[in-house]
Amino acid sequence: MKRRAVWALALFWAALLVCSVCLGRYEIAPREVAHILLGGPADPTAAALLFSIRLPRLALVAFSGGALAVAGLVYQTVFSNPLASPDVLGVASGASVGAAAAMLLFPGAFILRQGMAFGCGLAAVAAALYLARFVLGLVLAGIVVGGVSEALLMMLKFCADPQRQLPAIEYWLMGGFQNARWRDAAAVAVLMLTAGGLLHLLRFPMKALSLGDERAWGLGISPQRLRLGAVACATVLVAAVVSVAGVVSWVGLIAPHMARLLGARDIVKSMPAVFFMGSALLLLADLLARTLSAAEIPVSIFTSFFGASALGIF
Repeated sequence: MKRRAVWALALFWAALLVCSVCLGRYEIAPREVAHILLGGPADPTAAALLFSIRLPRLALVAFSGGALAVAGLVYQTVFSNPLASPDVLGVASGASVGAAAAMLLFPGAFILRQGMAFGCGLAAVAAALYLARFVLGLVLAGIVVGGVSEALLMMLKFCADPQRQLPAIEYWLMGGFQNARWRDAAAVAVLMLTAGGLLHLLRFPMKALSLGDERAWGLGISPQRLRLGAVACATVLVAAVVSVAGVVSWVGLIAPHMARLLGARDIVKSMPAVFFMGSALLLLADLLARTLSAAEIPVSIFTSFFGASALGIF
């Protein structure tokens, strides 16, 4: 990957961070942000907004975008399919079922909603891995599990109260970071560092896997074990994001391709670039969601628009 492209991506990411810190319904001047961060005299309202709302939200958005992008890179590599996305094994569909069930059975229990979404997302992938032993491959098993999850989700929507519960479910499915807290950002960061660190250690075997199973066997690598381990780590990343932010579409699919346009074609060297590309895309989408309207717009509207536009370029 060319150094100029790396520096351009880093500057774009940094500029988005600065704009996201300063812009919003309540604007904070860059000088005032610097005063607050350095402990100098500042407006108490701006300080409370910065530390309680804006910074945890930006931390969560940045880690979430990077996590989805890295997961997408892993799926595309281990399946040797450039169209593979983080939802290829039904993790987002399974997490949606868990969140919707929590909204119906335990309304108002936000932490329980996150836990059920995370657990059901992992359960969906576990079911796909089990079915892969009897059907043709992980991708087909993921389609089956995703279809079952969608049917369960429609059933839950049918049983929901159309005045209160159904709008909440639909809004959650469109994704958003308006409820971000420091604990959410910390949870995603810990899982990102753990699962992402394992994937970083597996980057060389995954590169060999992308050359074909026969070559991987020749290098002493078990393709099945490596594929399952990489898929498990990537699924943890996706489930963590979906559990706190809802369904965030397209980032995991297009971020690896956009990084490849900058020259990041080798998974050994491209993982950091893909992380920052996904982080930048989601930061931009979140910034638009917060600033274009008085009412916050679901973030997946913008990520879907980015994805459709990017596919026209690819």
